[in-house]
Amino acid sequence: MKKLAVLFLGPLFLIGCSNEQTIEISGVSADEEKRVEIEDIIRNSEEVYSGTAIMVDKELLVAIQVKPWLGFKERKVEKRLQKEIEEKYPDLKVLVSSDYKMHWETQKLLDEEDDKKLTKEVKKLKDLAKEET
Repeated sequence: MKKLAVLFLGPLFLIGCSNEQTIEISGVSADEEKRVEIEDIIRNSEEVYSGTAIMVDKELLVAIQVKPWLGFKERKVEKRLQKEIEEKYPDLKVLVSSDYKMHWETQKLLDEEDDKKLTKEVKKLKDLAKEET
């Protein structure tokens, strides 16, 4: 009976142990070097398993997802990434958020073609993120 349980439950445990990071960056196509460096900063963070960054004008919105068992460290990871990006690019207004809704909304904005609408939505998201409920 135990062998049967291991046979069926083993793959379920292995599915949750994936180490793949998905990181997408939009709006930085004009400056490939910045895009790559920001992606490397996010990718080098071991706590992050998914991230989305959108750069509009001089504003950068980064939404990250921290590995589930590190949920209690979300705020520390946010602050560390924000500080690291701000030090590297002092000319950018940076906001890093680990809020899942922020991540979800930035994923929807990745395909946006209209620059004015994208700028408006990023500003709206940044304002919402600064509000504390």
